[in-house]
Amino acid sequence: MDAYRAALLAIAHSRSPHRHMTVDTVVHNDAMQWRGSGKAIANLSQRLLRTRVSTVEAAGLVHSTASISPSFETSLLPRTTVQQAVATGLAGAISYGLTATLQSSLEAIADRAIGGRHDNEHLRRAAVLTADITAFGTALVVRRLLRQRDHESVWRAVARTASFRVATGAAAGAVAVSVDGAVDTVRGEHDSGTVNLPVVLTTGAAAATGLHLARSRRLLDTATDIDQFGIPVRNASLVQPTQAIAVGAGVSVLLYGLSRIEDVVASGVGSAIGWAVPGLRPAAKAIGHGVALGGLALTIERAIAVATAATERAGSAIEPAYRSRPTSPHVSGGPRSSIDWSTIGREGRRFVNMTLSAADIEGITEEPAVEPIRVFVGYESAPSPNSRAYLAMEELERFGAFDRPYIVVYSATGSGYVNYVASESVELMTGGNVAGVCVQYSVRPSFLSLDRVGTAWESTLALLTALAWRIKSMPEASRPKVLLFGESLGSQAALGVFEKEGTAGFDILDIDHALFLGTPYASKWRRDWLSDPEEVDPDGMVVEVQSAQEFEALSPEVSDKARVVLLTHGNDPIPKFGPILTVQRPYWLSDEYPRPKGVPEGMRWFPLISFILVGIDLLNADDVTPGIFDAYGHDYRKDIPQMIRLSYGFDVSPAKMERIERALRHRELEWAERRIVAEKLDSAEQQIRATLADWGVDHTVLPNVVAPVKSTEPDPYRAAATSDLDPSLP
Repeated sequence: MDAYRAALLAIAHSRSPHRHMTVDTVVHNDAMQWRGSGKAIANLSQRLLRTRVSTVEAAGLVHSTASISPSFETSLLPRTTVQQAVATGLAGAISYGLTATLQSSLEAIADRAIGGRHDNEHLRRAAVLTADITAFGTALVVRRLLRQRDHESVWRAVARTASFRVATGAAAGAVAVSVDGAVDTVRGEHDSGTVNLPVVLTTGAAAATGLHLARSRRLLDTATDIDQFGIPVRNASLVQPTQAIAVGAGVSVLLYGLSRIEDVVASGVGSAIGWAVPGLRPAAKAIGHGVALGGLALTIERAIAVATAATERAGSAIEPAYRSRPTSPHVSGGPRSSIDWSTIGREGRRFVNMTLSAADIEGITEEPAVEPIRVFVGYESAPSPNSRAYLAMEELERFGAFDRPYIVVYSATGSGYVNYVASESVELMTGGNVAGVCVQYSVRPSFLSLDRVGTAWESTLALLTALAWRIKSMPEASRPKVLLFGESLGSQAALGVFEKEGTAGFDILDIDHALFLGTPYASKWRRDWLSDPEEVDPDGMVVEVQSAQEFEALSPEVSDKARVVLLTHGNDPIPKFGPILTVQRPYWLSDEYPRPKGVPEGMRWFPLISFILVGIDLLNADDVTPGIFDAYGHDYRKDIPQMIRLSYGFDVSPAKMERIERALRHRELEWAERRIVAEKLDSAEQQIRATLADWGVDHTVLPNVVAPVKSTEPDPYRAAATSDLDPSLP
């Protein structure tokens, strides 16, 4: 104890100008400091407990807190804790904004109804409560009258959903006003305009708990390992509810804080406008909100522009694994090509460099093969869709594509990506006797290429039209078959070509068969076909399936006529995510129709919240592992080989298909490894060069120091170990 007192005295003397303090004085001062801190905390706690908010804010907070429960509803794909927190925060913030706006309007109506008697707190509270209850009852009646029906208009759905939001918002307002009255009765004071904040939050939490218990059987089951079909669920047990609620509350508070900042900015701008232009004073606050929101929109637009520019640079960058031009004379960028190698972008260089050789194909299929043709015209290879199509036709002619029995047109995703499982499957099943062609319309990811859909449609139409005219000029017996393949945004771009003609367009352009994977909801052609298949497809040549097994299970009458096949996974959010989710229950969540396989049985539709949840599902739709094929979400690699065989009508034996399947997986993993190794080596080489430059060493005069050329012989042990995986390996 003496040592402790001595230490205190030494510390006090070292930090205080008063050198002659006693130990008791030091202890007393520290105790006073701790008491002061405790008193400050107590004062802060009491201040928070006494904090009062307006009934408008109270209504918004009640609804915001209560919306936590629906934000945990099951969706198409499992969510991580952070993603769940974002969903909870967005749901809460939006609910707050809508309900606060509604309650403010209802209170304005109530104030106008009672005239100048605002000082009568009981009368004002009764008037506001009457307005809430009236709005609630009216909204329920409207919602019941506008019950959802097939082929209803969008405006009917909007009116029904708006009535639902009014009903829930008015209910939250009625709760807030009632709690206000109860609190005032307990306090013995009457103030119809404010409510105690802790009471509001407790009320909202109670509502959220009640909703949680009522829907507990349908909430996200974080312990489930299989779905209702007995299929294993990947990434189960991702969400930690307590963490998600805490982070979600933080997101809600952040968004609420941003809304208050926006209100302060709007008030400041409005005051300035009212002072400068008195005639605009009645509309000054509204103008202020417009300025504040306009500034926010401009900031978002600039951020998107920066992100777009960055992705375009990345899409045009030359990857270390694909710096060398291909040596095959049958591909774009090769020795016979007229297309500038520097203009075909990252995905184009991948597409042509990964072309199978005849030897590769023979080693896998154990049958004679020829060198396949691959043509890729980059977005920067020509200035317009027509000129790019012209370049593609020149390349096809130069490589002898019209002497091949098949020409496959690949409609790429936004970045120009062509699924190499699809292109390699076609080449392996045809023995390389095929030509593949792709015209790029963007170098950005699909979600940043939505403004290029028109360009994509023009490019695809120009190429298909040119192909049709060229093939029609040939003798009928020697005409190649044109096959069409599209995935994701590429499917939407290709199907847009036939939007006005329906399936007749496939006959007009002489397209033999087409396969489309994961077609986005934005595809009007697909939506029209789903809505009225007989109008779009009177001959029954379109089918939509979820797997190759489902296609094989079709009756011969259906499968024999199927020339256009849509492959759509039940749990793929991309074909399901659209603005209509905010106001209308989709058919795939209807109780009147069977749910597609993969749509969770416990998933229910909630206005606006389902839009948020399915939107978050997009982040998890394309989670792939190289070499491990899966049929899950937006990953179609496992389905592609069999669907290529079935939809294009290729005659391939089961033994050959098995060899192809194994080779496809091994090749994908091999290319992924090659890209990673090349990137790491390139990064290390750049670091070494930078270090040598700092030392003043000219590494160019030191051969084989930075990037030594290492001659290697084939490893017989590796060949023996891997020959059973891929017969094409040396």
